[in-house]
Amino acid sequence: MAAILRRLGEAVRRRQGRFIAIDFDSRQLRIVHGEQTVGGGVRILRLATADVPDGLDVADAQAVGALVGRTLEQMRLRHTAIIMSVPRGTAVLKPMVLPPAATTGELAGMVQYQAEKELSFRPNEAVVDFALESHYGVENAQGQQAEGEHVLVAAVRKPVVDYYQALAQAAGARLLRLGLRPYANMRCILAYAPQEAQGRVALVHITADEAEIDVCEAGALSFSRSAVLKVPAAAPADPAAREAVATVVTEVARSLHSYLGVERDKRIDVLLVAGGTGQEASVADELSRRLSVRCELLDPAKALGLEERGPAASAFVSALGLALGQARDTVPPFDFLNPKRPTVKRDLKKLAAVAVAGAVVLAMVSVVGSSSLYYYAAESRVGALSEEYNKLKEGNRKTSALTKRIETVDAWVRAGRDWLDHWAFLSAVFPSCTEVYVTSVKTNPDGSLNLTVKAKSNDAINDLGRRLAAAEYDFKPGQVTTGSDPYGYPYTTTIKVMVKPGMKVDLASASPAPRPEDDVSAREFGRPTATAGGQGSRGPPGGSAPPSGNAPPGGGTPPAMSPYQAWQARLGALYRERPSSQGEARRIWDQKYMALMKERPQPDPPQQQPPPSSRDKDKHRRD
Repeated sequence: MAAILRRLGEAVRRRQGRFIAIDFDSRQLRIVHGEQTVGGGVRILRLATADVPDGLDVADAQAVGALVGRTLEQMRLRHTAIIMSVPRGTAVLKPMVLPPAATTGELAGMVQYQAEKELSFRPNEAVVDFALESHYGVENAQGQQAEGEHVLVAAVRKPVVDYYQALAQAAGARLLRLGLRPYANMRCILAYAPQEAQGRVALVHITADEAEIDVCEAGALSFSRSAVLKVPAAAPADPAAREAVATVVTEVARSLHSYLGVERDKRIDVLLVAGGTGQEASVADELSRRLSVRCELLDPAKALGLEERGPAASAFVSALGLALGQARDTVPPFDFLNPKRPTVKRDLKKLAAVAVAGAVVLAMVSVVGSSSLYYYAAESRVGALSEEYNKLKEGNRKTSALTKRIETVDAWVRAGRDWLDHWAFLSAVFPSCTEVYVTSVKTNPDGSLNLTVKAKSNDAINDLGRRLAAAEYDFKPGQVTTGSDPYGYPYTTTIKVMVKPGMKVDLASASPAPRPEDDVSAREFGRPTATAGGQGSRGPPGGSAPPSGNAPPGGGTPPAMSPYQAWQARLGALYRERPSSQGEARRIWDQKYMALMKERPQPDPPQQQPPPSSRDKDKHRRD
């Protein structure tokens, strides 16, 4: 009798620990039956699918719930608790950095307060939960780490939660938990490849209605995006299937390029493709070719020791992840059915506090009369101190301005970027101004330059990109626009050039394009003239100098340099010897520079241009 009762108790406990994980789209219902083991883990008992009838609206919770109820009735699991997850496309993810909190309840209060200010919909229309982890999109200043709690906030509208509750009610089951699908996928990745998941693994989960792209880094979700699309139930060779594969590959490539554009110097170690549409193998092959990343089909059944193999098991990635998250030693990061809420603290000494407050009020009333004289004397003293403070503030205005200038210079030096050298080197990297010229230059706090350029052709812009890449500059080309231009430069674009901290350039190797013969700036500043070392007196060091505007016809010996031109040549030679770092050599160079500046002669007067002849006027009029 005792043995029978013991077995009956074990059966009851086992029954209470069983659950059903459900995931579905407009084509298929996927069910995972599992139970919690004695050791706290999860055992998968059964996988099952059911086709969604044609014409059934998946937005109708009653219709989908009725389908789930009939399927569970056939499996004899009618009254088993169910767990489901919210797709990525219906949730808003917001990374935040909050002040340190002693308890989860205090942190939940701060999350609720901050979410009310940053949500795109009203807080009373949303269910908000959060996980304690950093996430893609949290960008701190270079070399700094924000102090506090890194949290990822997820919010869904209340109608979404009501939909799943109505679905479970129509199915005749109790909804145990409502998670977030990207985290269910991540649990499946950790079970499938625990070693590789410590690196950076990307998962593409394809359903009939969307493709979800998740990136798992060091065992945590770092990026997630959903692309709404339709994947037909057709053979891979069918034109509609090929078009759907191309759309999925484009969305995945765009998402991963965006992620890696922020996470610099990082790459995807392996890309997994999962789903049950029949197009997963084609997507994996095309992504491997396009992204040059190792791609493979996710087979969670093999890793979990189930009987099912191949694409059929791959379709259960979200449902299996939900089931694995039911382990007793696992705390689900998100549960929109039971979100983390602020702790309401009860003050057990409320009556005593009220009595004390009353006593304090009575004491203050008795003190007010005697303190009035002191208050007026203190107010007079405050007025005198305020007047003195204003005088000191006025006198400190010049000091504050000088301090800001010093801080600006120090920040410029700490950035580790010699902008003057980079500007000079970039002027040598650019093609001739007869093809491309710069209309504006802007420096950014992140150590980059925004260059707005105009070009005669799109090939000239492409040539500029090749030159920047050959000079080892990272850059992001902008959109190219065309329009009428009276000078023949119809193409306009903006290029963002990134200058890495500590990046050095060799000005001696720079070779700028020669100036055109009709360069009008030569009338104002004069053309570069060759020196004994082959270095022009103007232009970047190492550049080739075009012939001087007043050189004798047919070549010959150029006229002797003026004192100002000779001084410029000495200045250029001194700049080529300039040390790249601070130290004794730099101090000696600075002394030579100051001494040379004291010897600066008067600039040469501008040369008078002869008046244009009538033939030149006619040619100009024809042009």
